[in-house]
Parts: sequence; structure tokens; C-alpha cells
Amino acid sequence: MVLKIGVLLLLLCGCSACREQVERRPLRPRESSLLDSIVLPGREELTLVFSGDVMQHLPQVAAAQKEDGTYDYSDCFRYVRPFWEEADWAIVNLETTLSQRGPYSGYPRFASPTALVGALKEAGVDVAVLANNHCCDRGLAGIRTTVRTVDSLGLRYGGVYVDSARAERPLILSKKGFRVALLNATYGTNGLPVPKGTVVHGIDTIRMAAEIRRARQDSAATHVVLFVHWGEEYQRRPNAAQREVAAWCRKQGIDAVIGSHPHVAQPVDTAARVVWSLGNFVSNQRNRYQDGGLNVRVRLARGRSPEVEIMPHWVWCPTEEGRRRYYVVPAYVSGREIGMDSLTNRAFRQALEDNRTVAGAVNEVVL
Repeated sequence: MVLKIGVLLLLLCGCSACREQVERRPLRPRESSLLDSIVLPGREELTLVFSGDVMQHLPQVAAAQKEDGTYDYSDCFRYVRPFWEEADWAIVNLETTLSQRGPYSGYPRFASPTALVGALKEAGVDVAVLANNHCCDRGLAGIRTTVRTVDSLGLRYGGVYVDSARAERPLILSKKGFRVALLNATYGTNGLPVPKGTVVHGIDTIRMAAEIRRARQDSAATHVVLFVHWGEEYQRRPNAAQREVAAWCRKQGIDAVIGSHPHVAQPVDTAARVVWSLGNFVSNQRNRYQDGGLNVRVRLARGRSPEVEIMPHWVWCPTEEGRRRYYVVPAYVSGREIGMDSLTNRAFRQALEDNRTVAGAVNEVVL
């Protein structure tokens, strides 16, 4: 409750004030405790927020490099931080591998500084899903570094593993008496082989059915959610393969399906609780529909169906001190108050409306 009041005061003070205060806000404890398994009055709802493709093209890496050669991504996420921190669980698709010292690379085989994940953690992200078509871009070393970094920072993760025993255990997000099994799978790895000794969860309905059974029977999951990498790039409508998988998920009783990979947003089916694609979260892609996307909040409660709400955002790329910067700017932020000129602010508002239109008639998150 204290956090929610704090976020509200920040927003009432205006986003220019928010910019300074968000940087100083201490991190909220994210660790599970015994109280997480107890249902208390007023704690009967759980919120999960999902953000799309965290990409790292080389201009983004260059923008994050400091004069001393280290990397700092904290500015990139300063405006979206309240949205992540307000949730019980914040989940992103980490669509790059990580490297301790480089060399770093962008498309077609991504490898990014480990500082990226540190900044995500600091801004309020709790979970990184790793199963996507770029997870094998740097082979065995890339998977090991990515998993080791995410794990060492205390982020939960799923979809890619260096331990086959851990790959067999469903990822359970436990809080407020809820036990949410978060599944993660990808359609493929761009034709790259999965390195020996590692596991990448693919869209395999036999394996997924067994994972769901373990989640419900062995882990006592109260809900099951799938974050899935699927679809066709740059297409704003789901394809037949997506629809087939979503139909299978409904038969399995999966509570919500969250999609990524197309790099543009696709519609949100609130009745079926399917988000066909969140689109890009942050990238260097600047074409219309690729320069932003959707975040969604899924509200879980006992005795009612999950509710899905959207939060559109845009990636603002101003030039500051001679270099391009990247800021994820969600809809609740005023472009003018954070320094956008009238032309840029118009582009920001247009991008938000584009993604609202693609999403369809869906309620928007109110912080």
C-alpha cells in the first residue's frame, strides 16, 4: 500500500519530478517469504505485468557506454519503473544473450553487456523469460553467461537452462497465497543447434502438457500462464500456427497466453485471455509499429476469470551530448514534461494510438 501511494504521489507531482524521484526510490524487497503463502484480507488479487522484446542493437550498446568503458542502462527504464514496481511480478522477454566483456554484437546474433540485466532488476523486473529465437546466438558460452548472470542477480527465469533437472521443474511464482506456473517456449532458434548440456524449451505440446501436469499436481499451482515466442515478424495479425497453439492452451485450461516475436503488437483477445504479441519493448527499430509496443497487466483473483489490461509505450531516441539515447516512455508519462518538442510529442502520441488500435477494445492500466 505504501508503494502504491508513493507511485500515485509521483504521478500527481508531474513526470519531471518523477524523473528525479524514481532514480532515488529504494528497491522494494522482491524475495519470497512465509507470508507470501498466506492469504490475508485485502490480498486476494495478484498482478503480473508483461513487457515484450528487450532487444539490443549495437547503437543501443553504444548509447549505454560510459566514458570509463562500463555500461549503464538505468536511464532507459526510468519512466517505466513505476509500472513494474507496482506489480506483484514483472516479467520481460530477454531477447539477447549476455557477455561479460564482449565483443558485443547486434543483429543477427545478439550479445549484450550484463549491465542490461542489472538495470532491469533495479527498475523492478522480477522474471526474465529466455526462450526465443536468439537464445542460442552465442552458443554454449552465451547461454551459460546469460543464465548465470540472470540467476546471480536474483531474477527468476525460465525457458532456457544449463541444468536439466531444473528444466524439469516448472517455474512457480508464489505470493499472496497464489502459485502461478509460468511456462516459456519458443518456435525455434533460427536454425542454430541447442548446445549440448543445455535445454531450450520449444513449443512441444507433449512436453508442455507434462509440464502443466507437474505444475498442478506436484507444485500445487493455482494458475498457469504461458509466455510464448511465436508468429511472423512484422505481421500485425496472428497466423494459423498461433491460433492452433492458443486453441490447445484453452483445452489445457491455461489461464493466459502472452506472445512475443513479431516485433510489432498484435490484438488482445480479452475473452480468451490471449495477447497475440506485445511487440518490441526496446530496440533500435524505428519504423512505425516497431518503435514501441504493448505491456499488459494480468489480474488474477479467486472465483473470477483473469483480467487483461494494456499499457502502450514508445521508445524515445533523443540526441543528448552528441549521442543517441533510448528511453522507454509509457502512456502515463507526459511527453512535454520530460522534454519532448511538439513534433516528437506528436509522434509519441501517434505511436500510443497505433498500438491501442492494434490491441482492440481493451481497458488501459491506471496507476
